[in-house]
Amino acid sequence: MSDLEKLVRRRMQEEYAKGASAEEIAKVVRDLFNSVDLSGPSPDAVAVRATPNYE
Repeated sequence: MSDLEKLVRRRMQEEYAKGASAEEIAKVVRDLFNSVDLSGPSPDAVAVRATPNYE
């Protein structure tokens, strides 16, 4: 499993644990993907830095 997949799973689990609705979780994941630059040499390394703060 790539770092990006792990990051997405972790964020989804965090939001689910907070009691977020499916729509809220989808928004978090969508925002996460929108903040990731996949054009670089190592997209997974970029994804780890792209985690938005929703607290």
